Amino acid sequence: GFSFRDLLSLLKEIFNRLNIPEIRFKPAYFPFTEPSVEVYGKFEKLGWVEVCGAGLLRPEIMEAVGVDAPAGAWGMGVDRVAMLFLGINDIRDLYTTDIEYLRNRKVD
Repeated sequence: GFSFRDLLSLLKEIFNRLNIPEIRFKPAYFPFTEPSVEVYGKFEKLGWVEVCGAGLLRPEIMEAVGVDAPAGAWGMGVDRVAMLFLGINDIRDLYTTDIEYLRNRKVD
């Protein structure tokens, strides 16, 4: 069956094809997956940036949908893509209410 190791290998391949060859995993908590990880990619200007979360769906989730097999889940939010595009390394800066910060923010 599909294992956590399989999920990590799949993520490495996906990010390699997205031209993000250097990634690392950090244990994390997400309510619907266990085990879970945050995935960080290394970028020249930003350094290490969290690019997605992933994990194996919990057995009770799979049971609820009538599937008796392990399944992986991962997600890369549009906010992460915006961070890369804007050169932001702290996601909180996308949601700031600091009007001066927003006025001075240049978008190329």
